[in-house]
Order: sequence, then structure tokens, then C-alpha cells
Amino acid sequence: MSATIKFSVIMPTYGVGDYIGDALGCLMMQTYDNFEVIIVDDCSPDKSGDIAKSFVERDDRFFYYRHEVNQGVSAARNTGVQKATGDYILFLDPDDLYERNLLRVCAAALSRNPVDLLVYSFTEDYRNAAGRIEYMKGVSLEDMDYDDDTVTTNDPATIHKMVMQMEEITMLGYPWNKCYKASIIKDNNLQYQKIKHVEDILFNCDFLDYTNSLTVINDVLYHYRNQGQPRLTGGAIDDYFSLQSIRIKRLFDQQQEWKTCDFEALGILAKEYFRSFQSAMVRQLESGTKTDDILAWCNKQTETEMYQELKKYLPNDSKTVKMLYKPLSEGMFGTALKRARLMKYTKQYFPGLFNRAKQIR
Repeated sequence: MSATIKFSVIMPTYGVGDYIGDALGCLMMQTYDNFEVIIVDDCSPDKSGDIAKSFVERDDRFFYYRHEVNQGVSAARNTGVQKATGDYILFLDPDDLYERNLLRVCAAALSRNPVDLLVYSFTEDYRNAAGRIEYMKGVSLEDMDYDDDTVTTNDPATIHKMVMQMEEITMLGYPWNKCYKASIIKDNNLQYQKIKHVEDILFNCDFLDYTNSLTVINDVLYHYRNQGQPRLTGGAIDDYFSLQSIRIKRLFDQQQEWKTCDFEALGILAKEYFRSFQSAMVRQLESGTKTDDILAWCNKQTETEMYQELKKYLPNDSKTVKMLYKPLSEGMFGTALKRARLMKYTKQYFPGLFNRAKQIR
């Protein structure tokens, strides 16, 4: 295969000294040669920078840049875009693992169909303290009910429908399972917003505003490692539900603009909204918020336009919806709070079971 496509792999780095060596090793062993790795050290306090520089010394495809002041993952990715010279950009996290043929498979797909956006499948690997995988969840094209190994389209209606299908199976929001055409990012000055927790999905929505062709492949090329480590985009989130509401409104507005905000799309958004609502209750319990204050917060949400609109479209298509989300949509907040307490208990004492349960949509 002709290696005419050049990839720019952008890797924001902060406090990942225990993991970044494995990630960079995956890239050094790629079976496709035409790529650059742009490591942006966001003033990391640990050995991450030294490990990154050791790869730069061994491989002239690796480049290292450092922020003198910590600016956050969005700024690090934006810096990487400024330095990128490739045809396509990948935003890979330094505490995950990738298949050795990641770039080769992407290059083959893009050689056949040079689309604006390529999406590949992945696994979420939940590991114990020793690093052994206790639970693995696969997220793939098959989950979108396609029988083919690859789906490519330049039909706007199909793209817009697939966006919501990907959102429903958690394939849309992440940046690390995608190849983005670099010219779209640069020509339209697309940037990651300096906002916590939902910067990824907002960037993807911005990119999709300019996406005229899309390929989704069934190949599992990325492994999201959940080992209890602080994620680059993780940490305590005081305004979790407000941020989730921004995410859902952005998707809603985009579907409205595309004129594809049909009953199915609204049902997906309703499930996302009430799932976030339930998670916000659990987070308040974990922070020690009093029962009366949680219930008052719940009642306040009923006054919002988003609550009033999406409660009408929550489907009855699963036990999870009926048990966890329906009480919220019907204003039965006492019942919802009891179930939130059960979720908090399970999360605290049976994390493996909780990780499996929270994947059920």
C-alpha cells in the first residue's frame, strides 16, 4: 500500500508517567510509517515529559512541546493542531493502548474513500489495580445494526442519522476513535473549547457541521484503559449536570438545524438527559448533599425547558429506562433518590458490577 497519507497524532500529556510509555510504544511499533507524533506536555508534574523526550531521541517522527503553564487538555490539543503537518489528525490519549495496525487500517480505508471523518471501533477495558482486565465492553459498527465491515456515505441524511446512532452507543463523543481531515479543522479554525468534561463532544459537533463524507469501520483499533487513573478530562466536576445539559442542547440544536430531529433522535437525547440526571443525583449523594437539597434541586430542573421537552420523548425500551429514568421524567424524585442511593452503594462496594451496569442503555 502506498503510504501517501500522512497522519498527525496529537497527544496531550499531563500526569501520565505510569502509562505514556506504553502508548508511545504502540505508536513506535505501527505497521504504517508516514506519521508524526506531536506530544504536548501541559506542564506535567511527573516523569511524563522525560519519558516522552526519550522517544523523541530515538525516533525522528516524534516531536515534543511543553506548555510553561498548565492550560488544560483543550489548550494542549489546540497547540498540537498548530504544529500538525499531516493530512489527517488523530487525538490519542496517553493512558490508553492502540493496535499496531491502527494507522495502516485507517490509511487503507482513507485510500479507498478519502472522507472528511473516519470513525473506528474500540473497547473500554476496566482493569484492577494490578492492571488485569476485569471487564471489557466493545463499541463497534455492529452495535449500530450494520452488517457490513465498513459503511461509507456522503449522503447528508444518512450522516445525520449515523451521528445519533453513534451517540446512542457512546461512539460519538470521544476524539480518540476518529481520524479528522486536517484541512477542515484548520480552514475553519476549529478549536477545543476551554470547558471541562464536554469539550470533546462540542469539538466533534463543530467538526460535523463541515462533514460531507463519513466512514465508520468495524475494526477495533483502540483500547480505552480504565484503571482508576485520573483521566485527562476527568476529576471532580461540580457543575456536571450543567455541562451535560450543554452537551445535549448542542446535539439537539444541531439536529434541529439539520432538520433531522425526529422521534428517534429525541428519544436518544431524552435517555442521555435522564441518564445524566440520575448520575448527577449519585454525585450529590457522594459529596454529602442533604436529601432535602437534592430533592429541591430535582424540582428546580422540572422548571427548565429541556426537562419539559425531553420528558415527552423518553421511550420505554429497556428495564434501565423504566427503573431509573421513568421516575425522574414523571417527577417521582423520592423513588429516584432511593435508586440513586442503591447505585452509590454499588459503585462504592461493588465497582466491577457497577461498571457493567452503567453500560446498559
